[in-house]
Amino acid sequence: MPEERTADRFDYEHNLGRTGSYRAHRSAFWPPADSYTLSCLDLADAAPRLGDGFRQSLAVLKSAVEAEWLRVKEIGIPARRRFNDPLPVAEAMRDLGKHLPGKADRRAIELRANAVQDGYDDTILQELASLEEEFTVVAGQVSTWYGKETRGLPTAFGCRGVEEGRLLVARALAEKDEAAAYLRRLHADLRIGDLPAFGVAELFFMAGEGNLHPKHIAYFLPEDEGVKYSPFKKTYYFGNTHRALLENISAPLAAKFLTADAQLDPADPRFAAIPTLGVLSHELGHFVHRPATDFKELNASDRWASVVLQEVAADVFGILILADVWAPRLGIDPADCIAYYLAECLRYLDRGLGHFPDSDGMFLQLSYFAQLGALEVSRENGLRLVGDSSTVLAGLRSLARVLADTLLAGEAGRAVRLHRSFGPSTAAPLAALVEELGRTPLKSVEYTQEHVYAAANPVA
Repeated sequence: MPEERTADRFDYEHNLGRTGSYRAHRSAFWPPADSYTLSCLDLADAAPRLGDGFRQSLAVLKSAVEAEWLRVKEIGIPARRRFNDPLPVAEAMRDLGKHLPGKADRRAIELRANAVQDGYDDTILQELASLEEEFTVVAGQVSTWYGKETRGLPTAFGCRGVEEGRLLVARALAEKDEAAAYLRRLHADLRIGDLPAFGVAELFFMAGEGNLHPKHIAYFLPEDEGVKYSPFKKTYYFGNTHRALLENISAPLAAKFLTADAQLDPADPRFAAIPTLGVLSHELGHFVHRPATDFKELNASDRWASVVLQEVAADVFGILILADVWAPRLGIDPADCIAYYLAECLRYLDRGLGHFPDSDGMFLQLSYFAQLGALEVSRENGLRLVGDSSTVLAGLRSLARVLADTLLAGEAGRAVRLHRSFGPSTAAPLAALVEELGRTPLKSVEYTQEHVYAAANPVA
């Protein structure tokens, strides 16, 4: 029986009812829709020049991972962290490692190949955490979208580190004490945990589930590979993927639907650092907590609402740290941070409701601002959200305190009511915006990777 196609990506109740039911879905496009609008990102621009053997080895790895992806669709996943047939992937990674120039890079891919073949252990994870790689290649059962499949699916990616990004991250994280003091001023009981390593990178290779739609801008390893509670963690953030999404989706949506005192322009140098800092601050936002914070009761009561609200908290605390703490110290205008944030709210919302917890979370934030008057839904010059950065910042601080006294206080009942009051089940404040977004197709970025298949003697 052919899979039902979802014509209305904003049909929240219908879509939510199908959460996690897409294991057998084979199309490159998710959620199912009648049409997509694609923009292309050429990963060759970030690819290292390591010769024809390197490119051909990437092609072998790509074929092995995608064969495993098809196998999973046919017979399922044998175990959360393992492939049905791991040896071809492990051997492809070992062969690829022969072409990497750095000792640390070669050792890292050898360790990851061993993990593909035999599984992770703490010894492998601890050594991986100690290695400073320039070129990183990962393969495994990596998490896909939570609303699509709650387990990982076969994925491989390659990326190269960006030194400028590493220095920017170090400058921002040097202000951790200031961020902690700021949070205590918001709410005396708020604390901030230690952020795992955060690597800024340019993606040059993607295969398997990660090469489908929509695209991830980061992976959190080894948790996204199914290894929970490991003390050895690192986020890999793909700056070129994020820029493509900002340029082709976020900025056009903001130009069409936002009227504020600043407008996102990804090509303007004043926005150069904000995307990296925005993702970094979001990750840091996940570690904001109170001593009593515990999501077990909320997970048992309403797992979807729990995941949505955790994403909301990461968004809200993260953008506040960026705009109110880091921006003044790094010479960035807080209004530009809010312009970036609101544009990203629109991009996530445009993906639909009931499919993605982070998209539902962005709806909740915009709904909160609209209901409290921090944003006005205006039809004066076409349908637009109208507001200024200082008012939106005030709304963010208000929502942060509400989250501190509900979600982070372990108050499951109050957290669920917060989700119901401002989440997608209360569509009224943003109904006109949702209707307008629904008139256009879903938007995504397609990776072109011709360099992976480059011939040994290409025609000049």
